[in-house]
Amino acid sequence: MICVRSRAEAASGPGGVTADAIRDAFAATEAAFIAQVSSQWDTNPDLATVGSCCLVGVVHDQTLFVANLGDSRAVLGKKVGRSGQIVAEQLSTEHNANHEAVRQELMAQHPDDPQIVALKHGVWRVKGIIQVGFYL
Repeated sequence: MICVRSRAEAASGPGGVTADAIRDAFAATEAAFIAQVSSQWDTNPDLATVGSCCLVGVVHDQTLFVANLGDSRAVLGKKVGRSGQIVAEQLSTEHNANHEAVRQELMAQHPDDPQIVALKHGVWRVKGIIQVGFYL
């Protein structure tokens, strides 16, 4: 798991907080999980069927960075007009096999696997197991 404890630590890299830095943190977390699954495959193969989501929001130098993987959605509430009414603005899209674009991407990435996505109990799932459809 990647954990940034302070703004100073987050900004201490060569480029500070950037989209690439957040993407790299996601990739490092994914790589560590894959290594853990591989090391426990013989004793705990069900670990490979675990799904998870991640949603990150970071404000740095007056810039909002939002990143998500899995079945998460970032939404920003903002006041509009003189009434002060609050409206929601969706900032991200969940990576869920129920979305046609996600299914198409998975099928394109795995052309030799006709079961990469399967409709199970009215819900699209990756390999018939989890809904999350994005990985690094």
